[in-house]
Amino acid sequence: MLNKLREKNLELLEKYTSQNDEKNIALQRVISQLLKDDNCFLKMSIEHAYAVLRELNVKPDMYEQIYLELTKPKN
Repeated sequence: MLNKLREKNLELLEKYTSQNDEKNIALQRVISQLLKDDNCFLKMSIEHAYAVLRELNVKPDMYEQIYLELTKPKN
């Protein structure tokens, strides 16, 4: 799932770059830095995690499912 979010981040970064949308470019760059850490969602609050998902254009009804998948313990 994290790799899918990374891919979406790259897609959005390319999209905003082609549109010369500086605000969203900066936002996606910050998200890109966060997503480099495989455990990033374990290190942020649920509010921040949902904000990241929102900025990656994830459907709101999927936030909980994706968050739980990203934060479940790895065995």
